[in-house]
Amino acid sequence: MSWDPTHWSRSRRVLLGIATIWPPVYLMLFMVAIFSTITFFAVRSSQFRSNTENIDLVQLEDKIKNRELSEIRITSDEIIACDRSCQCEYRTPVTNRSTRAEIIRQAQQVDENGRALVPKVDESSSQPQMPALLPIGFAALFSIHTLSMMLILVLLPIYILLAVNSQQFDQTTRLVWIILICLMGNLAMPVYWYLYVWRARPATV
Repeated sequence: MSWDPTHWSRSRRVLLGIATIWPPVYLMLFMVAIFSTITFFAVRSSQFRSNTENIDLVQLEDKIKNRELSEIRITSDEIIACDRSCQCEYRTPVTNRSTRAEIIRQAQQVDENGRALVPKVDESSSQPQMPALLPIGFAALFSIHTLSMMLILVLLPIYILLAVNSQQFDQTTRLVWIILICLMGNLAMPVYWYLYVWRARPATV
């Protein structure tokens, strides 16, 4: 195998370029996705807190009896209630199973017209279900991330060998590029590819 890019075909240079540019592009997309996710949940959390009120069991029972709630959701450690307009949520910490059952019983009581005091009681939230696509998405992300890291490890010796075998460099320049590739691989390798692989003069026939 020749380590002189002037003897390489165009397709070989393009293939190396695609492999070289993918890791920094992926890492950039990964950081943008992480930042966007954090920002999204921070905004949602801020909005959620502004419309949330913590109440105790007595207040919750009063709201149930006064028909002030449109829905309650039962989780393993709290009860989340929604007011009639669904603009405000009330949270009540409840860890005792019998207490949760009593709240459900009160919410499901009917008035003189045969209507439940709380129209909707959701008990399925007591054991949150993992979204079906979450494991698949995580596995795909993990695979892409692993392959990208492996690609970096493969590219590193390739570019070191290119720098070592380059006839354009003196000893100092060669050493500088080797250090840059080792310390700043994702930034240095695309620059090296453009300057000394892609722009290398094609071999004359």
